[in-house]
Amino acid sequence: MLYVRLDGHEWSFAPGRKLGVGRDPQADVRLDDERVSREHVRIWHSNGRWWVADHASRNGTWVVGADQAMDGPVPVVHGGLRLRLGALDGPELLLSTEQPEKPATHRVLTIGRSCSCDVVVEDPLASRRHATVELDEHTAVLHDAGSFNGTFRNGERIQEAEPLRPGDVIGVGSTSLTWDGTDVRAAPAPPPVFSARHLEVTTRTGAHLLDDVSITARAGALVAVIGPSGAGKSTLLGALTGLRPATRGHVTWNGRDLYAEYAQLRFLVGLVPQDDILHRQLTVRRALQFAARLRLPPDTTAAERDERVQEVLAEVGLTAQIDQRIDSLSGGQRKRTSIALELLTAPRLLFLDEPTSGLDPGLDRQVMRSLRSLADAGRVVLVVTHSVLALDECDRVLVLARGGRVAFFGPPVDVLPFFGVDDYPAAFAALEDRTWVGRYARSPARDAYVGRTSSAVVPVPAADAPPPPRAAPVRQLWTLIRRNAAVVAADRLFVVLLVGMPMLLALMAHAFPGEAGLSVSEARGDLHQIQLRLIVLVVGAALMGTAISVRELVVERPIYRRERAVGLSPGAYLVSKVVVLGVLVAGQCVVFTVLALVGLPGPDDALALGNGHVEVAAAVAAVGVTMTVAGLAVSAAATSTEQTMPALVVLVMAQLILCGGLFPVEGRAGLEQVSWVLPARFGYAATAATVGIQRPPAPDVDPLYDPTAQQWLVDLGLLGVQSLVFLALAAWALHRSATRNAWR
Repeated sequence: MLYVRLDGHEWSFAPGRKLGVGRDPQADVRLDDERVSREHVRIWHSNGRWWVADHASRNGTWVVGADQAMDGPVPVVHGGLRLRLGALDGPELLLSTEQPEKPATHRVLTIGRSCSCDVVVEDPLASRRHATVELDEHTAVLHDAGSFNGTFRNGERIQEAEPLRPGDVIGVGSTSLTWDGTDVRAAPAPPPVFSARHLEVTTRTGAHLLDDVSITARAGALVAVIGPSGAGKSTLLGALTGLRPATRGHVTWNGRDLYAEYAQLRFLVGLVPQDDILHRQLTVRRALQFAARLRLPPDTTAAERDERVQEVLAEVGLTAQIDQRIDSLSGGQRKRTSIALELLTAPRLLFLDEPTSGLDPGLDRQVMRSLRSLADAGRVVLVVTHSVLALDECDRVLVLARGGRVAFFGPPVDVLPFFGVDDYPAAFAALEDRTWVGRYARSPARDAYVGRTSSAVVPVPAADAPPPPRAAPVRQLWTLIRRNAAVVAADRLFVVLLVGMPMLLALMAHAFPGEAGLSVSEARGDLHQIQLRLIVLVVGAALMGTAISVRELVVERPIYRRERAVGLSPGAYLVSKVVVLGVLVAGQCVVFTVLALVGLPGPDDALALGNGHVEVAAAVAAVGVTMTVAGLAVSAAATSTEQTMPALVVLVMAQLILCGGLFPVEGRAGLEQVSWVLPARFGYAATAATVGIQRPPAPDVDPLYDPTAQQWLVDLGLLGVQSLVFLALAAWALHRSATRNAWR
């Protein structure tokens, strides 16, 4: 016998055939190391001895103790042979013809994506080393190995060591394994079935949005949901995906309850909302690469991410468009790109809300054929649609009547005959007759395609879906910052406005009369011209900060809602916006200040930073950044982009009127209190302090203008406090926006 040991693992082989060692998944001894070739070493038995030879490997094989790589067959001698593969510090292989001493019965099984694991899981959501099972003579204990998506036992995420019993289901990513008492094995795989039973959604007022909806679909089925407006199609989508569980009923996948085991089964679900979940300024490749960074485990290499992107694009037929900007794709191609994004995590259940909305008949058919091929790959694909042009591509059609009640469920060829009509408009008209719901309930189609169960035994879901795990927020933050920067750089019009706005505002600033600039001594008592320039600087910064951010979150709301549902950290998302937009606005404000003061005298003295120009630019930039955060709060609260422009006008006008430069607001009841929530109030105060418009013999107008370093720092500190308040408001509004009318 030959005994082979590697990294705590042991194999034994009898004479009779050649053995292979390498990275090849079919190798007798498999190693997961880039330095090792796919077929690195060959081992065979001849003339009563075991022999080893390098199999023309790329990096060679060394006998431990030798000073050069193997150049021919080497026998396994008494006492054993130690080899290093791929390098002198490569993985060490110990070969022996003697039975090694039996270690203690304690051993550890590793589970993960890496080929070196004892149980290899080919799942993009699994970490390289995802979980372990510690074994001794009488017990088996499951541990999570610091995985990205967690390890589950019988549908519940484990937080610490959990004992295993025969029959327990181990969840790794979207893969289910079973513990049979001696080993971890793939779960039994009968044809998977997706089923919903007696779903009801009732509002607080008692109105039924869904009423006793039941469907069944086997893996490989394409199901269409049609019906008039107000029939509850999108409500059904929320219930089937688990994002908004039904108030009564249950949804199962292969017999496992989606609501009860949502923490794990959520990985099986992919959802493509009606609105595109893509940044259209990016290329297809970059958009999917950023999505892969956010959704796949952190230990996924760049090469693995690229490979996964290539795979999903090939699956939806977009390989040729991989380097094309998304905004240059056709409507059907954009929708298929959204589908490809969801396929990155290899979902078994794919749901789509109105994927053909706004497409011409040709593109409608093209998208439905793509969905047909996705279902044929072993998924359940369910599509909510108003279009009936390509229903013949589907296996089942669910017809919902008003009130969310099932009027028919079965093959598309049976829909029109069931209603006794010749076309779908006539079928929709027939749904005004509410007796069709009862006719279907008593029809053979109900028994043939759904079956019958008693609604009396259906459990009631306990609550809404739990929030997904928010893993690696710092990593997410860095990815989101990079994505935001890439989106900005790819938006040509945005870049032009970003560069042009401070130049245009600076040009207008030079239209004001007077040559004193910001110098009190040069003004010779005429402080009005200095005040006007400070107002222009501060209000201009407020305008730039608000303009750059007031549409940012409301435009991206469909993207944010979907990414939040699959684990995006809301904090990382919001902070990434503040970082990128804040840096851009700060740069705009500095350029604006410099250009607006070109050829004009600056402040006579400095208070805190040693240079008056720098202090004014810092205060102006602080106003711009604070207004950027305020703009994000407005954007998070807005329900449409149309609401943002009036809000921008109101915000900027308030800064102009109540900044304190046009007229004193100190001591004016009501106005003074309102001004304290406006960044321009403290920005103007900080610039006024630096310039010294209140320096004796000038009269004291406002204590915020005192020309001292301490007061200047207080003014900027108050801007910082405002930024934090606006950030908290933005976070609250962002949370509200994700939970209010989340899916149309």
